[in-house]
Amino acid sequence: MVTQQVEIERKYDVPGHDRPELALHELEGFTVGEPVEHDMSATYYDTADLQLARAKVALRRRRGGSDDGWHVKYQTGDARGEIHHEPLKTAPTRIPAALRKVLLGLTLGEELTPVATIDTHRTEYPVLGAQGQDAELCLDAVTARDERAGVTRAWFECEVELSRHDLGDEQARTVFDAVEAVLFAAGARTSSSVAKIARALGQDGGDVVRVVEAPGEGKDEDGALSTSGTRLAKNKKVSKDKAKKKAKDKTKSASKGKSKDKSAGKDKGRAASSGKGKDAQKRETSEQPKRTGADVLAAVLDRLVGELQSWDFAVRLGAADSVHQLRVRSRTLRSVLQASRGFISPEVGSDLEKRLKLLARVLGDARDQEVARERLDALLDAQSADLVSATAARELREAAEHRGDDAARAVRRELDSPAYLQLLRDLRELSRGEGITDEAAQLSPKRFAKTVLGAALNRVLSTAATTATTAPEDPEEVTVSTMAAVVGERVSIPGKDARQTAVAFEVLHETRKAAKSARYVSEALAHAHAKAGKKRIRAAVVAKDYQDDLGVVTDAAVMEEWLARVARSLQRTGRDRYAVGLLHGIELSDLRNGLLEAPEILEDLVEDLQETLPEKH
Repeated sequence: MVTQQVEIERKYDVPGHDRPELALHELEGFTVGEPVEHDMSATYYDTADLQLARAKVALRRRRGGSDDGWHVKYQTGDARGEIHHEPLKTAPTRIPAALRKVLLGLTLGEELTPVATIDTHRTEYPVLGAQGQDAELCLDAVTARDERAGVTRAWFECEVELSRHDLGDEQARTVFDAVEAVLFAAGARTSSSVAKIARALGQDGGDVVRVVEAPGEGKDEDGALSTSGTRLAKNKKVSKDKAKKKAKDKTKSASKGKSKDKSAGKDKGRAASSGKGKDAQKRETSEQPKRTGADVLAAVLDRLVGELQSWDFAVRLGAADSVHQLRVRSRTLRSVLQASRGFISPEVGSDLEKRLKLLARVLGDARDQEVARERLDALLDAQSADLVSATAARELREAAEHRGDDAARAVRRELDSPAYLQLLRDLRELSRGEGITDEAAQLSPKRFAKTVLGAALNRVLSTAATTATTAPEDPEEVTVSTMAAVVGERVSIPGKDARQTAVAFEVLHETRKAAKSARYVSEALAHAHAKAGKKRIRAAVVAKDYQDDLGVVTDAAVMEEWLARVARSLQRTGRDRYAVGLLHGIELSDLRNGLLEAPEILEDLVEDLQETLPEKH
């Protein structure tokens, strides 16, 4: 059985080698129940290049505690989530198929092998409020072995997780504040770690984590961490022996401080005589390789491919807005490839652009269903019950749900396809520099950024200027999409025939896509700290502002087509079509008005861009 839950928790580091003494009797407003202790052992799996760890995802097989089984742990913002597969029927190395499928976009089908083994002695304290258990405080003594490096590390940490999901924000804050006060008093601090696996692999931890065994060495003098239970401290006095030792150490420290002061001058003199002069430091800096346009492009692609894979994982989890975000990342990648055509091998770039376009179609269909559903709710809410009955509204919402489910299934099929996984592998290769040309390496980051963003903005200008005020002399020369052709047939514009109307919509739609691309490229370069110049960046903002105005028209076209399809479906089944006809008429009117305003919008866009951009762009 596979279950999924969102955990609301906070983690804390506990410095030192000894278990902390927690004054849990001082927990303000709460009491603490009887502690329960568990010994747990978990084996963590990842790819050879740690793709799961990079995505802040952990796959483990754990025994002990209250949740034996396979777990996939992940982090989204401040909340942590977990997928739990139980029971442990399979062999230790056989990962359940359901979990492998969820992780496929991250692992790309690569073999998952053990990378760490983590043994935890956990003491759980139920935090009790007026209505029962509100949270659980866990104190963990952790010993972790990096299986590949042969290093064993150890540390203490605390975790507070809410037990009730019906607590309001203020109630949750009260629980956390009360527990934190006790933890901070015992020397704990907010954790810097994402997960235990990161510390097991030596990726973080600072002074909290200590190495107790390394290759070729035995355990340190303290050995493994003590796992005896935490005492509830009640005004305990420091023993006389400890007090004497503390005073003695303090005296030694003071005497050392004096000797340090005396030798400080000598040390400074030696440092000055042996230190490097400014000229030497300058030479050392100049010897470091300078960042190039190729480095910027690789960094941009690496980040975007990583985000694409992360949103792939979110789609497989069924996370809200994940299809939209996955589509945005795929379109951003395609936009960067288009704007960087002079810096990527033509064969590689052209092939990847085509495959990303095919992916965008599948994701676009699903996104259109999401837009239609949101717009449908707004339309229905605006109608009185006299015009649209409750039955008609329910049937329309059911139709939207069914169409959305069909589109979601199509997305999942696409994400599981060999062609899609190969696309991710090829994009990953390009992000490593395979296919980036020498021309990119010859440019500075700034010159590269100016060139690439300039190309994206020129595309906006050339597209918008195609028919800013009038259609081309021969509309037959313009290739239009299926959506544009449908708009031409259904919307009547004074002075235009169906073909000219279709071309006008196509120009508007393509201009909006070009404006989005310019925005995506500008944002991608900013993330890579590549400055494209103030004027070009400002021009990208201008294009973004017009993107929303143009989007009103394209969204109306999407909704009009959706309602027309639903109307045909209702006709086949003999159901009432009055409500859908009413809404369809509203959308047709909005679409027509948008097309009438479009020439002026495009004119203003061209004018504003030309004023904002530098003369040579």
